[in-house]
Amino acid sequence: MLIMENKKNITLITGATGGLGRAFCTQAIKLNHNLLICGTKEQALLSLKNELLKLNDKVEIFTYAFNLSDKPQIDNLINFINDNNLNVQMLINNAGFITEGSIKNSSKQTLMNAIQVNCEGTIYLSKSILDNRDINQKLNIITISSLASCYPLPYMAIYAATKVLIKNFMLALRYEYKNENVKVLVVQPGAIATSDDMKNAIKAQGLKGKMSCVKPEIIAKKSIKKSLKGKTNYVPGFFNKLTKFVSSLTPLSLQIKVAGKMWKKSQNKRNII
Repeated sequence: MLIMENKKNITLITGATGGLGRAFCTQAIKLNHNLLICGTKEQALLSLKNELLKLNDKVEIFTYAFNLSDKPQIDNLINFINDNNLNVQMLINNAGFITEGSIKNSSKQTLMNAIQVNCEGTIYLSKSILDNRDINQKLNIITISSLASCYPLPYMAIYAATKVLIKNFMLALRYEYKNENVKVLVVQPGAIATSDDMKNAIKAQGLKGKMSCVKPEIIAKKSIKKSLKGKTNYVPGFFNKLTKFVSSLTPLSLQIKVAGKMWKKSQNKRNII
């Protein structure tokens, strides 16, 4: 653990150029947070930086392109943080790998990619930030899990499984670091209309998809607010809270049956096998 003075406080956001990532960036600069925005494409990050500075030119924004599934690249990110004398006051683990379809028709590489990004990369980055941090400064960690982490999800099995792992890891991490200036919030959103694919998926689910959908701006704003208040868990939207509660009272076999039928029907409408 490092103890250093006169460092510039920043909020580090992974998956910054996606729909939810952009919303987090916007909400953070409204609070005058300096940013370190991360993604896989440098040009997209630079374009986002310019957009954000038009909203608030009083903050400082750093960009860093890396692949969350590549551990040496994460190590290089930590070197970049140290070389620029930065202190991560808030880490927003937003980057994720979404894959749909049956396990039978999924490649082994696709399944492993989901694990590498959603689990290995997120854990490796979080532990790296924790080990590198100024122990005298507060650190808030926001991690995007999913409502899918509440039950097994046939036809979206690997995605749901990775979100269970990262949810439970972060909740355990919160407990272990509770007396060390570290607060952890796990966010479990339902549907988010952040891309054409997701919009089509929401539409294919009909009324349930529509009721589950929460705007990324709302999720980002409330997530940061709840994190700063030291909250543990956030499920955006009343319908999603109700879904989580009902699933907790439902036998596992019924959860799997209902979820499997729902997702198979949705994917059939979109020609996903």
